[in-house]
This record gives sequence, C-alpha cells and structure tokens, in this order.
Amino acid sequence: MARGEATLLDFIDGAEPPVATEQDAAPLDAPSPLEGDRALQEPVVEAESLPTGNYAMDFNAPYGAGPEDQPSQTSGSMPVGWISGPYLRYGVDFVVGEGLLEGGQKLGWGINGGFRQPLAPGLAPGRMFFDFGGGYLSAVGNTHRLVAGEETNITGSPDPKTIADAYSVNLTEVKRASIQTALGWYWGDAVDRRGEDPQLRFATRFGGRFGSVRGRFLEERILNPTTPFRQLNSTYLNTDTFGGLLLGTEAVLLKRTYGTCNVLWTADVEFANDWIEFGGFDSGSLGTASLMTGFMLSR
Repeated sequence: MARGEATLLDFIDGAEPPVATEQDAAPLDAPSPLEGDRALQEPVVEAESLPTGNYAMDFNAPYGAGPEDQPSQTSGSMPVGWISGPYLRYGVDFVVGEGLLEGGQKLGWGINGGFRQPLAPGLAPGRMFFDFGGGYLSAVGNTHRLVAGEETNITGSPDPKTIADAYSVNLTEVKRASIQTALGWYWGDAVDRRGEDPQLRFATRFGGRFGSVRGRFLEERILNPTTPFRQLNSTYLNTDTFGGLLLGTEAVLLKRTYGTCNVLWTADVEFANDWIEFGGFDSGSLGTASLMTGFMLSR
C-alpha cells in the first residue's frame, strides 16, 4: 500500500485521515492541460479601455478628395479629371454685342479640336484638367468705314500722296484660326464612378487663345486720282494677329462599354472675346458665342 493511503478499516475505527506532505502536494500545483486554450479565449484588453468614436485618416487623401470620395474597388473608378483624351467639335456661332462687327450679324460656323489631360495627377485636385487645342471660326456681320487711299505716280517715282476717304469699305466676315489653352474642372462627384453609367457630367473651362485673323472686305473707290498719270490704291490691312479669352461649359455623356477606349458624346457652349486690329480700317473687340457638338475618345 502506498504511503499516505488509509484502509477502510482505519476510517471505521475513527483514525485521522493522513496529512499530505509537500512532496505529495506538488502534483496538485501542476498547470492544467486546458489552461493554454483558456488563455487564448480571454481578451487581451478590456473592452472598456478601447477608444470610442470614428477613426480619422492621418494622411492627405490622394486624388484631392476626402475619404468618402476615394475610388472604390469597382473596375474603372478613378478621379473624375481622368475623363479626358482627344476631342473634336463642330457647330455654329454668332456675334455678341457691337464690336468690330457692328451690325447685320448672321450665323457663322466653327470647328475645334484638341486634347484634354488630367492636371498634375496626385497633386492638383482630382476634378481639374488641362486643355490644349486649336480651331477655326467664321463670324459674319457688317461694318462700314470710309478709308484713305494712297495716290502714286504710275511711272514708279516715289511720290506718294494720301487721299482721305477715297474708298467705301465694308467688313462682312472675320475668319479666325487659333491655338488655345485652358484650365477646367468637373462639377459634382470628385470620383468617376463608372459603374453608374450612363450618366451626364458637366465641366467648365477658362483660358486664352492666340492666332491670326483675316477679314473679308468689299470696297468701292469713290474718288479718282487728283492728277493724270497717277493711280489710287487702298492701304488698309486685312489680316492681324490677335489674343483673346474664352469661357466654356460642356456636357459629357458617359456610356462606356470598353476598358481602353470609348466614344463620349459632348455638347459645348463657349463665350469668347478677341482683340483685333485691321490697320487703316478699324480696331476693336470681337465677342462670339458658340454652340458645338462632338465627341471625345476616353478610357
């Protein structure tokens, strides 16, 4: 019989139960085989010690948008400024106000094209873009002036003489060819959520243009040379280089089916003002309004 064990007869006789020694108690202090599993189930920290409230992003959000406007994992979601690419437009225009073309305004026509590019991706706000292009415009109206002529000797001797009001001249059309640059931005959501197509997005741009103009003139000589053997010629200029400003608003219909290149239909309204001088005839501003439709190739 092992040490520390009592027999049934000892208990019946009222014997005291044996007292366990330190050596006997050692096995009782051994860790339970389930103690490790129970520790894994217990929380590391108390729930009351966790902070409450919303977590805030501690870095500058990309694309120039807040956390709620970041592109999702939906295929094609990008900053709205990435709605860009080459474009072409064609439409009509008319003269605004009484500037270089004072009256008789009629519908003209115009065409322009170019390329749109997101502005400094990751740095500028994601809804902004850069626009570079060129175009041609024909503005129709009428301006009448009496202009001087130059009388010269038909023999070729250098003896010019200016004759005032020698010609009656009508400016009937201004033809403008130019290049243009502009900065623009899209209105509405800062993210292009492609999964919501078809949808309309609106954009506004502001910029400048530089180019060359040519006027269409109808002239009539109303005076004759003052002396025989002399000839009379008009001296006004029918061309000029110019600068101007533009402000446009555009609607883009987004209905994309391909991941690389899609045709986006556009409608555009643009107001422009150009400063022009036809030397010897007149100078002034030419204000125009254009309404054009076209397309853009975009991702």
